[in-house]
Formats: sequence, C-alpha cells, structure tokens
Amino acid sequence: MTVKKKWFIISIIINIILLGIMCFGAYYKRNSIAAYARKFYDALFLEKNIEEVGLNFNEFSQVRYQSEIQFIDNQNDDRIKIVILGNSLTLINDWNGGAGLAASNRENDYVHILLEKISFENDLKIEYIVLNIAEFEREFEYFDYDRLEIIRKFEPEIIIFQIGENVIAKKLNEKREIFIENYMELINYCNGKYTIICLPFWPDKDKINAITEIALKSESFLVDLSHLGSGIEPLNFARSERKFDHAGVAAHPGDYGMNNIAKILYITIKKIIN
Repeated sequence: MTVKKKWFIISIIINIILLGIMCFGAYYKRNSIAAYARKFYDALFLEKNIEEVGLNFNEFSQVRYQSEIQFIDNQNDDRIKIVILGNSLTLINDWNGGAGLAASNRENDYVHILLEKISFENDLKIEYIVLNIAEFEREFEYFDYDRLEIIRKFEPEIIIFQIGENVIAKKLNEKREIFIENYMELINYCNGKYTIICLPFWPDKDKINAITEIALKSESFLVDLSHLGSGIEPLNFARSERKFDHAGVAAHPGDYGMNNIAKILYITIKKIIN
C-alpha cells in the first residue's frame, strides 16, 4: 500500500470520527439547538413578514366605543376615561367578536383583562375607547390625525399607545426623524392627561431606541413589552396554546402572553391612579 493511499484511508477514518463526534454533540445539545433555530426563525419571520398581519386586517375605520363599562356593582361613582390605541395585538374586529389577535376570546385579551383589573382593584367605573391604528405604523408619514377626533373629544385621563410592531424596519431607518416627529404629533393630538407608550412585543433594537426617545421627549410613561416576545418564554406565543394555520397569528401573544401584557401595563396604571 502506497503512502498516499494510507493517508487517504486515514483521512477518511478521521472524518468519520469527527462526524460521529458532531452527531453526538448535536444530539446532546438538541434542545438548545432547536431553541436557537426557533429564535432565528422568529427573528427572520418578524423582520420580513410580521407587518403583513396588520396589513391583512383593515380595522382602523371600525371604531369600538363603549360609553361606560362597570365591571363591579358598587356605589362608588368614581370613574376614569381610558383610551387604548394599538394594532392587531389590541383589536381585530373579526377576531372572536372584537378582540386582540390570537386571544381565545375577548375576555382573555390584554385589553379586557386590564380594564377589569383596573375596575375591580380600584373600585372604578370605566369609560373607554379602543382603536386599531395599524395604519399609522404602515404610513406614519401621511397619517390623517383628524381621524382620531373622537379621542380629542373624549378627553381621556389615560391613553395607551401599543404600536410599533408593524413599522417596517427599512422605512424606520430611512425616515427615523419623521417617525419620531409624527409619533410625537400623534401623542399631542390625542391629548391624554397621562400617556403610556409601549415598546414593541417583538423586540427590535432600532424601534426600541426610537420609541424610547419619543417617550423621553413627550414625558410619557414607557412600558417594555419586548422581553415577552423575545422568545425567552415561549408560553407567551399563541402557538404554545393551540395550532394556527397562519404563522403570523401563531406568533402573536396567546392568553398567557395577553395576561402578561395586562399585568405589566397595570403596574404603571396603578401608580397613575393612586
């Protein structure tokens, strides 16, 4: 046997051994690899496609207005006016009779959990308006603020902005100052006594930085939801609770995630109320 042939056989044996070691390592680390793959998929999906979820539902022109909600039977006449402006996480009129997308029913979306919690724990009657303004996220350069005149006339004590998820990353990078300026104009137009701004459920560095700057400039409360959709806790996603045909819907918060959003928002609202 020639030296060249010997080295060829040895190299094959070494490659087989290395392949075996890699396979063993992959099997041993299969859970962490799967988690990494899921995280990579989520990041790729959210970057390219998540705005479609908002685009597929034209809800802005449909207003859900409830003049008064009283969750508890009490003699207290204290009441509070609350406005929640969001996207598909907040309201899809065709989803379970008007609920946040992927919640199993209206009572389990973050809006209703939050309002009920405020009412029960603080002995308050609540008047509220909930609107899907995903249109602002998609076309923040040309948004017609007069379409929110109902908010100005309502004169809310607390207004929550749950938007940002559907802002296209490329557009934000190209028109960052316009986004900040127009988001500020949106806040000023709605004219709430107390303003709460949410960081996106699905984390994005540029969006987080821009929205944080907006909160600072507008002297608003800032509530961070980004860790909920980061993948650290998979139970926050609706796909952990049941199967969905649409990957975008499955990536939304399910009942567990909705409850966590409500709890985080309530921390700030409780401080405002008290």
